[in-house]
Amino acid sequence: MKKFKEFNTWVVEKDEHKKSSTYKKLSPKMKTVVDEIFAAMEKNPGNFLSTFDKTVTNIAKKHGVKEKDIMSYFDKE
Repeated sequence: MKKFKEFNTWVVEKDEHKKSSTYKKLSPKMKTVVDEIFAAMEKNPGNFLSTFDKTVTNIAKKHGVKEKDIMSYFDKE
């Protein structure tokens, strides 16, 4: 007999955003930006809501992308 805990596994949703049609339509530069935002947010999942806007602003400046374009992507998702 096996216990339930031996069958129970965690599902990892890493890189799940890359499967969406909206993501696939992005330019390579925007894909890099979105990937970096998700990576930054995974580091601090507890502070997601409070740090999201600041993270978007910092990464947009770093890559020379408009914040509006990034937010547009997240609105479509």
